[in-house]
Amino acid sequence: MESDQNKRPRIVVTGMGICTPIGNTIHEFQINLKGGKTGIKQHSGIFADRQAWAALVEDFNPAEQFSSEELTCYDRTAQMGILAARQAMEDAGVSVSDVESIRNALIFGTSHGGRSQLDRYVESGNDIEAPGTAERILEKSAHYHQSAAIASKLGIHGPCITLSNACSSSGAAIGYAIELLRSGASDWVLAGGADGFSKLTYSGFEALGAMADGPCAPFSDPIGMSLGDGAGFLILERLESAQSRNAKIYAELYGWGLSWDAYHITAPEPSGDGMLRAIEMAVSDAGITKNEIDYINIHGTGTRANDAAEAVGLTRYFEDSDSGRVPPLSATKSLTGHMLGASSALGVIASIIGMNESWLPPTANFTIVRPGCELDAVPNQARDASIDFFMAQSAAFAGANAVLIGGKPGQAEQNDPQAEDEIVVSGMGVISPIGCELARFHDAIHRQRSGIIPSEDAPFLDLKGYYCGMLQDYQPRKLMPALNLRRVDRVASFATIAASLAMKDAGLWPLIDGGKRTGLVVAITRGAATSYEKYLESVAGEQWTKASAVYFPNLVMSSVGGQVSSSLGIRGITSSLVGGGSAGLQALVHAVELFRRNPHQDSVIVVASDELASLYFKLHGKRGLLLKSNSVATSTSNAEGQNSVVLGEGSVAFVLEKRSRVMERGGRSYGRIAGYGLSHDASLLHPCQSGSKWMEKAIGSALESARLDAAQIERVQVLASGRRNVDCRERSSASKFFSHCSTLDSVTPLTGFAEASSGLANLAAMLLDFQQTPRRGIMLAGSDDGGNAALVIDSLTQGGVERVCR
Repeated sequence: MESDQNKRPRIVVTGMGICTPIGNTIHEFQINLKGGKTGIKQHSGIFADRQAWAALVEDFNPAEQFSSEELTCYDRTAQMGILAARQAMEDAGVSVSDVESIRNALIFGTSHGGRSQLDRYVESGNDIEAPGTAERILEKSAHYHQSAAIASKLGIHGPCITLSNACSSSGAAIGYAIELLRSGASDWVLAGGADGFSKLTYSGFEALGAMADGPCAPFSDPIGMSLGDGAGFLILERLESAQSRNAKIYAELYGWGLSWDAYHITAPEPSGDGMLRAIEMAVSDAGITKNEIDYINIHGTGTRANDAAEAVGLTRYFEDSDSGRVPPLSATKSLTGHMLGASSALGVIASIIGMNESWLPPTANFTIVRPGCELDAVPNQARDASIDFFMAQSAAFAGANAVLIGGKPGQAEQNDPQAEDEIVVSGMGVISPIGCELARFHDAIHRQRSGIIPSEDAPFLDLKGYYCGMLQDYQPRKLMPALNLRRVDRVASFATIAASLAMKDAGLWPLIDGGKRTGLVVAITRGAATSYEKYLESVAGEQWTKASAVYFPNLVMSSVGGQVSSSLGIRGITSSLVGGGSAGLQALVHAVELFRRNPHQDSVIVVASDELASLYFKLHGKRGLLLKSNSVATSTSNAEGQNSVVLGEGSVAFVLEKRSRVMERGGRSYGRIAGYGLSHDASLLHPCQSGSKWMEKAIGSALESARLDAAQIERVQVLASGRRNVDCRERSSASKFFSHCSTLDSVTPLTGFAEASSGLANLAAMLLDFQQTPRRGIMLAGSDDGGNAALVIDSLTQGGVERVCR
């Protein structure tokens, strides 16, 4: 018998909340789900010139839920997310009772963020001068603004993380939530997703020929998808916590799996190999066998390629099971439409409801079995059945797959599959305005050689009178001759090359085992900014039928990771994290939690990437955030308390490995990830009123998890983005904890502020210095939406284990 110390925490669902086209309460959703009532209808009011099939949340009046100030600030995505999230918290009986705590987390998945804000921009004829345009596009439409709105409204001050793995976003969010609870980093986690309907998104799918002419009918006719909108959330906590407060327990979540197809941005891998890897990881993590799976909530979009790939993959996976057949499955999207980032969470909720009521949810709109999709799709009517274990799977643009295994509580042993090991940085790659090689980057920092130039010297930034940090000596063909530049956009080329340099630095290139044991976590803020701009130009003035099928796929944030994984053959765990200035550190922490207890992965690459684009540069100028070229300073500086952002671009990649493996293969360790702390101001309507309080909480948590006192920190690195309130937050917190450190270093004044990657650039600078003089250091980064991150790095000898370096 296994001892208790080998048991890992059991994770249970104690609350559920929804906002869907077939019900805005769990009870209403349950009735319509069992009855097979579809919410997909033909709408005449979406487009002026034609009707459109879609599933919209109609019984929802935001004015009844939010104040006028909140209505101005919150996009439809955030509004529906708040409704579902609050419902889940009330259902679970949890509240943010301790206003000083950062022990509760929000992990939010969204594919397209606040895209209705971009609809309004297009409706204005892409008028950048229209009142509120800059704020609408830069802030309200941002993916991480949606999660910040939910955290702000509900008072959550712990980690507030936004994942955007396209249509598998909330599946990845739930997987991350499981790991946060297993590690003991959080007491309960609110995990799920939301996406509001957008004409911009609908038109893009229409341009790709993906829309059905009628309600979608997965594995049947007609072929095509139906777009929906809505939100779904779960409250997850450890079993002991739920039992201690006598909470009702809906289900236990046993395992998760994530993978990259490494195949194509819009098409799934035809053999289903990518999905199979995610399934195998999830089933192994759950500690069950394929024979025990009773029901599958399948991705089931209704498109020809997706349905066929899933059918082939599942048939291959279950052909050697005891029955030799795929278990019964159903596609919730046939009722709700494709709710994009929320769809994974809805699949889990539908599975839990069916399991607890002893019936299989139906696939609606089913006519005849489509050739190649001969599976038991539970057509049109719910079916009585007993479910002990269910599998919910998602497959997304850019080849991002997510699989979750859940079931009745106590059905499987929860043994730790692998002992925890220290996580170290074993390789780095940098693409920056001051150098595209580590040695050159490091030398420029010590010589204080700036990469900042006047904006009029930048070839495509049509705005004069400012400064920017643009790549000036970027030679992709020299850095990576094998990269097909016609298949990657600019920001993805940065990320691909940085990742390849990091792997070479770590001695892990070329990849072994077909890349299956290497994961990729991407941090982004604006994503493919140039593609965004070109797509918006294609539909300017509501020319929706002229939407560009070329640029639309790159609007999903996971497109960057999809291009990196395809170019480098990375097929392991997948995630795309979207955030502001703290995004790079958040992604590093995210990767650590996904990786350190995962026996299926040998390494994970974390890469953050940003590109300068004319539209976003102009919008920052309109908001009065940029440092003007007639200013005295030529770098980010807040000496006079003014916003003085110098936007930059580039990419930074880290390779993470377990220390034991690095030592075994004779590799290098730049330093170990000793501890971290994440927090959120949760004051979106009135940002930074709390000053540095929540950054201080993050620092305290980082030191506690590293088991260090502040006095043991020898170096402090700060982001220094140039945003007045954020910089003050970083510096005042650092001064309070680390007054013994003489300087607060930052490389941002030399490179410009690349929103996602500057945090990792600063961390890389610190680790390069530590190779000469081993030390303990802390990196601090804040973002304008209220996110705070503190990461402790230790390059000293620990626990009698020799430091590995060369």
